[in-house]
Amino acid sequence: MVKIFIPQEISKVAYEKLKTIGDVTMYTGTDGPMPHDEILKEVTDKDILYALGEVEFDREIIMAAKPLKLVSAMHMKATFVDKKACSERKVPLCGIPNFVSKTTAEFTFALLMSTAWRLPEAHRYLQEGKWTQNQSTSFLGSRLYGKTIGIVGMGAVGTGVAKRAAACDMKVIYHKRQRLSAVEEFVLGNAEYRAIEDLFMEADFVVLCTSLTNDTKGLVGEYLLSLMKPTSILINTSRGPILDEEALENALRSGQILGAGLDVYEIEVPEQNPGPRKGLYELENVVMTPHIGSAARETRDEMAMRAVHNIERFLGGKRPFDVLNPEVYGEAASNDEVIG
Repeated sequence: MVKIFIPQEISKVAYEKLKTIGDVTMYTGTDGPMPHDEILKEVTDKDILYALGEVEFDREIIMAAKPLKLVSAMHMKATFVDKKACSERKVPLCGIPNFVSKTTAEFTFALLMSTAWRLPEAHRYLQEGKWTQNQSTSFLGSRLYGKTIGIVGMGAVGTGVAKRAAACDMKVIYHKRQRLSAVEEFVLGNAEYRAIEDLFMEADFVVLCTSLTNDTKGLVGEYLLSLMKPTSILINTSRGPILDEEALENALRSGQILGAGLDVYEIEVPEQNPGPRKGLYELENVVMTPHIGSAARETRDEMAMRAVHNIERFLGGKRPFDVLNPEVYGEAASNDEVIG
């Protein structure tokens, strides 16, 4: 029976399905990734590796799995798997389609609303017995309608955010390397293109939805933050390294901007001490979540099951759906600019 290895717990529906097609070993030691040295010991006799974004499958691991035939990742790009090593061994590496964009767009808008209306702070305010008046100015949020949202990156997530903003009677402006067509702009609530500096100056809410590339790494720092209104709010659900957290903390402390909502950080799992810059924890005007932008139960099930379906197809003698190293099938190698 084919031996399948999973280095971290996956959804129950996917795990139960895998057990019907192979002998499955799944790490359940903690709510986190399996240590690298333990993975090396476990993979030596495994035919298939099921990969997840928090666990690096480096060259050493790929080479340690002696009978390895397939790596199926629950991730679009599987950048944490050594693709070159897979290709050297003629082992297909599979990803999944973009199942997460609608979920992430929904989460991004929820984070925006939570930050604008100061919901976590309001919860604590009530818990601490500070509520004494209904009509006072002691606890005020920021409404959305009539405001301008500036979206940096108008891909699948950005367009999803734009649709939700338009539904809330917000003016939509955006920045993208290639401007959308007039028809696309109309569909997205008559969205208007802006140079990035103009977007930061004009928007009441700046939402980062762009991919992490060599060009966008460190994109938002002291300069762009200095262009924002003192009443504006920044939201980042894209990738942490796009935003300079030190510059953001300074802007929040000084009142240069009103607030921020963050789901991604410069340092993340599996790096040591993942999470936001420590000073951000001290601030009331920032809402932070642990990179959960796609963590809906339904979405996680869809992602996990697609990785399972790729395994099923492979074992059935068919080409998997989402091969990231097509050169193992004699096709042209793929090339991707995204680095995170």
